[in-house]
Amino acid sequence: MLLIKKIFVIFTVILFSVIYCSKLEAQDKKFAVKGTTELAGSISYSSFTSVSNGTTGDAISIFSFAPQVGYFISDGLELGLSTGVSLLPGFSSVSPEDGDNTTVIQFFASPSYNFQTKSNIYPFLEAQIGYSSISSGGSETLSGFSYGARGGMKLAAVEHFLLTFSVQYLLLTFNPEGADERSGFNYLSVGIGVGGYF
Repeated sequence: MLLIKKIFVIFTVILFSVIYCSKLEAQDKKFAVKGTTELAGSISYSSFTSVSNGTTGDAISIFSFAPQVGYFISDGLELGLSTGVSLLPGFSSVSPEDGDNTTVIQFFASPSYNFQTKSNIYPFLEAQIGYSSISSGGSETLSGFSYGARGGMKLAAVEHFLLTFSVQYLLLTFNPEGADERSGFNYLSVGIGVGGYF
């Protein structure tokens, strides 16, 4: 309950910041135009639901970090790549004293469209198509095709600086070799990101 209250307070502060910054005058360097490069990273609160042989299990929650780079090939149309390492509850990024560590890696192509507006707020829709894998010590690596979508808004708060507010849904696949049914996670997150553009 305390975590939910903290998230609510942070979200409220950011929402008021967005409202305030959206009233600022337009910046000299426009975002979401052809030739612009975007570098970003996001911190998010996530909810995972496990799926094993087509059966849905209980949900678990974590915080995650994901960097992203994108390039606008035309006004509004961005081609991006994102990669991240997620740590699931009960596992660690370093080897614990009593066993091997577990690492989850994700890599996505993420084409998106950023809608042009008269303000410095840019609503966007993004497809995510890629690969995910999980490995633990000397055990078999589980992997597969993963996909999903993300949407929200980007705020060009000041020139060359972005705040991103988004909702993301991914179907991460971690199948053993020869599996007939999907195993993995259904990933839902609400996130806040920061980045830059030039």
